[in-house]
Amino acid sequence: MMIVALLAVSASTAFAGDTPELKQILKAKTYAEAAGLLQSNLSKLANDQEKAKAYNKLVDLAMVKVTKEKTAMDQNTVKQQMNDSKLEAVDSLGYYNALGQAFDAAAECEKYDQMPDAKGKIKPKFHEANINKLLNYRLDLINGGIYYQEKGDMKNAYKYLADYVDTHDSPLFASKLAATPDENLTNIAYYAAIYAYQNKDIKGVNKYCDIAMKDEKFAKDAGNLKLAVIQEGLKTRQDSVNYVKELEGQFAADPNNETVFGTLVSMYSGLKMDAEMNKLFDEKLKTDPTNFVVWAVKGQNAMMEQKLDDAVEFFKKALATQPDNAQILTYLGACQLDRGSAAENRAAGKTGRVPQAAMAQITPIYEEALGYLQKAKELDPNKEKANWGYPLYRCCYQLYGENDPRTQAAEADTK
Repeated sequence: MMIVALLAVSASTAFAGDTPELKQILKAKTYAEAAGLLQSNLSKLANDQEKAKAYNKLVDLAMVKVTKEKTAMDQNTVKQQMNDSKLEAVDSLGYYNALGQAFDAAAECEKYDQMPDAKGKIKPKFHEANINKLLNYRLDLINGGIYYQEKGDMKNAYKYLADYVDTHDSPLFASKLAATPDENLTNIAYYAAIYAYQNKDIKGVNKYCDIAMKDEKFAKDAGNLKLAVIQEGLKTRQDSVNYVKELEGQFAADPNNETVFGTLVSMYSGLKMDAEMNKLFDEKLKTDPTNFVVWAVKGQNAMMEQKLDDAVEFFKKALATQPDNAQILTYLGACQLDRGSAAENRAAGKTGRVPQAAMAQITPIYEEALGYLQKAKELDPNKEKANWGYPLYRCCYQLYGENDPRTQAAEADTK
């Protein structure tokens, strides 16, 4: 009798029907109703198979709205081709909202559908059906991202573009999509990375940048975005040192990437890694002897150390590459001005008076400085890039004296 009783219990367990909670979910008429019931009863469902069944119900209910609105869209397309002005009403917001719900629910359904049953066997019931329901709608995730972006909803704009990228390798779609190259993937990944940055999702930035960087069309911009995000997150010196090591690796792999090179120079400078920076400059100049960044930074370093002759030489080499760079023109003018002042002080000696012959040699230095500073003013009249005002006034003062109208005009530019 005990054996019979045990068999009876075993049989009742094996052939138990759906739990009351699942039955209630399956009776729901709308997505909102079913989603609410599932959220409050998920832990009460008997097993993974019940959870898969419940999420599949959400897919079906979301697809009711998707199908309705998509049908109206398709009918409108046909009517427009036939010059029929009587278009169907379309709930675009409802469509994209339901589409996102369908894809989200399908992902959850797939997760539970691929779990082993009580006997340890994996017998997915909804995998193929959900592929057939959703695969042809995947491109509309891009349209959804554009739709929400135009509405100013950057959170959903990011979600839909990210969903498009994520579904490419998701368990539900990977086998179907692997056979055909996705021409949109890296492009959408790049924009997903941008939207991730706007939504302060740093992990998302790195994830989608890595995908975008596989395409040479987006590699540079995506790489720059990734570097910028990493740099923003640096908090300790060790963080910075680790970042430098990553940059060094990237530069070794791509020596022509000027963004990586410039960032590495900036980090070396900030960390006072002068030996490493000079070594980097030597390597760079072997292949790019006119590199602007190298000569500009070498000029700044020499200027700060008051090695004015070197600074002028380096700035002139930088200027040869970018002749309209107002900042370099200002630095060069200031250095020449200081060289002239230093020469005057040496010539004056203890007497305090500069011999006329010496002044004849010094004046051209000031005149050269004036030319650089006047060009900086011409290129950047509002001093947005360089503060040329005070050195220009000093230069005019040295050449023309305090009461000259040119000096007074230059003094006005210092304010």
